[in-house]
Amino acid sequence: LVTGMAALDSKASGKMGIRAVVYYMTTTVIAVIIGIIIVVIVHPGKGTKENMHREGKIEQVTAADAFLDLIRNMFPPNMVEACFKQFKTNYEKKTFKVTLPPNETSTMASIINNVTEAVQALTMTREEVIPVPGSVNGVNALGLVVFSMCFGLVIGNMKEQGRALKEFFDSLNEAIMRLVAVIMWYAPLGILFLIAGKIVEMEDMGVVGGQLGMYTITVIIGLLIHAI
Repeated sequence: LVTGMAALDSKASGKMGIRAVVYYMTTTVIAVIIGIIIVVIVHPGKGTKENMHREGKIEQVTAADAFLDLIRNMFPPNMVEACFKQFKTNYEKKTFKVTLPPNETSTMASIINNVTEAVQALTMTREEVIPVPGSVNGVNALGLVVFSMCFGLVIGNMKEQGRALKEFFDSLNEAIMRLVAVIMWYAPLGILFLIAGKIVEMEDMGVVGGQLGMYTITVIIGLLIHAI
């Protein structure tokens, strides 16, 4: 991203960026609609939910907090931390004391005779779920992309002064691409053992295989329709 944005003209990259965002948003919306329709029609994995157990807990997240987390992750405070951690809104239960005014039936005699009962009658507690800032383990790809694009645009606008940085990132990009090419030769072997380990852990290969087959068919149909 840094090398690509640095090689682009600022005016051309601005127009190209707007077109890319519009194209990406349009194709994403179309893909989501097609995926929802196909899943509703095909129902991959249907019929065996009663035999499956749920692991972990499901956290309720509001749409507003999810959208705000997306914006916060676009501007990480620390780029090193963004490589392994991202912002996420957590929810905590807190107890608040609500003091009610004394009603007309309360008398001074009852308060004097039983102080504990009076305090309980005049004071109530309630629990509220409030959002608090937190973080989860995972690469903050959005923040890294935004920083890389801005950094590349700045290097491109520096012209001759930024030539040293541009050549450095060009060389770094070439070295990383060669390293990735070497790793890709060993990737099939790692994927083979990864899939083999998951297959060994299956209790009923027929049920899981059927679900995986329906999922594969659903994905292929969706990709074909989206490509057309």
